[in-house]
Amino acid sequence: MDGRDKPGYHESCGKHSIMLGTLAFKLLGFLGGSLFGTLVERVADYLKQAANDDLARFQTGVAADTQIALSRLNAEIEARRLQAELLKADRGWWVTAWIRPLIVYPCILHFGAIVLDSTPFWTPFGAHAVGAWGVPKLPAPYDSYEQAILLSFFIARPFEKVARVFAAGRK
Repeated sequence: MDGRDKPGYHESCGKHSIMLGTLAFKLLGFLGGSLFGTLVERVADYLKQAANDDLARFQTGVAADTQIALSRLNAEIEARRLQAELLKADRGWWVTAWIRPLIVYPCILHFGAIVLDSTPFWTPFGAHAVGAWGVPKLPAPYDSYEQAILLSFFIARPFEKVARVFAAGRK
């Protein structure tokens, strides 16, 4: 809809407004001479300068963000390298490499024996009666030590790893 269906519309009205605009532009150029051209140039220069300033600010911001991201990545790489060195040093000596398994495996074997002794199952030698092995409970305070060791190794350690992943994602 361009307004042709409205009452009072005449075909020559659109042509006259274009001609009047062109005539006004030429008249201003003729009367003002270089003043009008200078004014247009100044406005264009101002707009160009504003665009250049915005571009410079954007480029500075991007450069700063890039430097921050690179610094953060380098710090993370350095932290991981130091962590790997600590693990290598910790597991490099036979005493520190075997201390965890030597503490955890007896607890695992005892816990497994208790579970198997309290579970009925079939063997090639016949049915296992619950409690037939007679695996005793550890005396206090060793029973709580065993529980703490098993919890720390199988429950707390995986949660610690998950927490580290989430903490690394938030940095």
